[in-house]
Amino acid sequence: MRTDTKPWYKQFWPWFLIAIPGSSVITGMILLTLAINGRDTLVREEWYKDGMAINQRLEKRTRAQDAGIKAFFTFDNSDNIVTLRLTNLDPAQDAGLVLELVHPTLAQRDMRAELYKTPDNRYFAKLNGTPSGFYYTLLSSSQGNWEIESQVNFANTLNDFELN
Repeated sequence: MRTDTKPWYKQFWPWFLIAIPGSSVITGMILLTLAINGRDTLVREEWYKDGMAINQRLEKRTRAQDAGIKAFFTFDNSDNIVTLRLTNLDPAQDAGLVLELVHPTLAQRDMRAELYKTPDNRYFAKLNGTPSGFYYTLLSSSQGNWEIESQVNFANTLNDFELN
């Protein structure tokens, strides 16, 4: 009677049995690395404060709707310049406006710009980047009296938008 005299580490079955839990350990380490490094940017850091301030934001939006304030937004791709024309806004009321472009999923693509008034009662600002794709927009007065929230898709060939 002949017996197999190969050592265990030269046999197939011990390595096969070790590979099953070994692959689970490697998969677990990869998933742990992804969980640590792939932080969810959809959740804001100050979510509780944002939730508590929702009624104040709704009041500001209602004030803008009641006053009939509308903004016509033009974006120049070559220079990254935003130009706004507002209707039903008292020119003496707001010298400056704040425009926030919020990307739906990537916080690093968010943009914020202070718009400055020109002599012909328009507002302009130079953005620090070129927005592309879908954005949520928030236009508010520098004093915080009113705000307009809308959505803009920069993928369109037209660069004129209405915020209302």
